[in-house]
Amino acid sequence: MTFSIVAIDKKEKEVGFAIASCAWNAGIVGRAETEQGAMASQAQGKLSFLSVFFEQIKENKSLEQIMIHFKEIDDRIESRQIGMITFKGEVFAFTGEKCTYWAGHKTGKDYACQGNILVGPEVIEEMASAFENTDGSLKEKLFAALQAGDNAGGDARGKQSARLLVMKKGGGMGGVGDIVIDIVTEDHEEPVKEVGRILSIQRKLETLYGFYIELQKTSEEEEKLRILEKAGKFIQGKEEARYHDFWTGIGFAYLELGKNEEAIHYLKKSLEISPKMATAYKKSAQEGKIPEEIVDVMLGN
Repeated sequence: MTFSIVAIDKKEKEVGFAIASCAWNAGIVGRAETEQGAMASQAQGKLSFLSVFFEQIKENKSLEQIMIHFKEIDDRIESRQIGMITFKGEVFAFTGEKCTYWAGHKTGKDYACQGNILVGPEVIEEMASAFENTDGSLKEKLFAALQAGDNAGGDARGKQSARLLVMKKGGGMGGVGDIVIDIVTEDHEEPVKEVGRILSIQRKLETLYGFYIELQKTSEEEEKLRILEKAGKFIQGKEEARYHDFWTGIGFAYLELGKNEEAIHYLKKSLEISPKMATAYKKSAQEGKIPEEIVDVMLGN
């Protein structure tokens, strides 16, 4: 009832999976842990296998040994489908004989693709090809594989949910946490396309966070102004609420550098995006956090 891929990027030390299905909450059958590996336990998936998998690889068990263990503890193993990968690059996939047609898998360097109740083997073949032939980060390669599987027909029953997860130690946006990306879509007519839409937004936010990190790394005014100019060009035309804090951040950065005209431009735009922030700006002026004359100009007083 699902098609999925588990994969790693050894160079970037990333691990993750992508999955789509006609079933609700397809993403629950996958799990990834930083510098450990990833697994998908699907078809009539046994979710307890996920914990067992990570316990076993931490004990340095090979994937073949883990699969033998699964067979020993589960009398319904032939109804299961499993894809596993370790951080070291060991790959293993299993499709039980009782999985509903079409069901199968394919493994390659740094990935395993698997699926059941699919329109045909072309789903897995296209996923594998897309992963192998897509350049870029792990999230881009995983999404390319997921999209290719979807375009090839995917789940024979239809569509409902999808998930894309990538983990890296300290790899969260802005360097916070280990989740590089975790996109979940539910009850959607085109869940994979929705994952792609959200991924495109995340790329933009990631770029903007990158400018912020650059700013924190330098104390040179000229360099700060150069970074702010780049950020300003990039954010032009992005006037949805999701970008509000970046308009504000650029404005305050200019304010700290004594560039009031530039600061007002960006702060006014943030107010146009989120008019209800006017009260907060007034309060900040009263508390001495923003010069009152700046706020007056912003508010058109």
